[in-house]
Amino acid sequence: MGWLMNTWRESAARRELTALTDRLGRIGAAPSLLPVGRLAAVDQHAAAIRDILTLGAGGLSQAQLAYYARGVHDAARDSGWTPPADEGATADWVTLRLAAVCLLATAGAAAGADLDPALFF
Repeated sequence: MGWLMNTWRESAARRELTALTDRLGRIGAAPSLLPVGRLAAVDQHAAAIRDILTLGAGGLSQAQLAYYARGVHDAARDSGWTPPADEGATADWVTLRLAAVCLLATAGAAAGADLDPALFF
């Protein structure tokens, strides 16, 4: 029964990360839409997330990325942050961090369920 729960968890995480990427895309903050300079900042955030999850949580699965993104969003919202409403508002830390999660999730979708941390060194 554990394999079914893991499959369900990963599937739900992929849907959540796809929805996050779509929301970021509507304001021009999806990784595929960012200019090179902004993408470099997102890449630095992705490296930090990779380190946090591989050293602390033990892996870079789609589920771990979705949990992390939800935690960042919830903590930011509790601190008074509101998602940018217009296109081009992609410079704040939270938006860049969430875009980095989407970047890692996209790499994970291409590589399989679990990411190999060596992909980002």
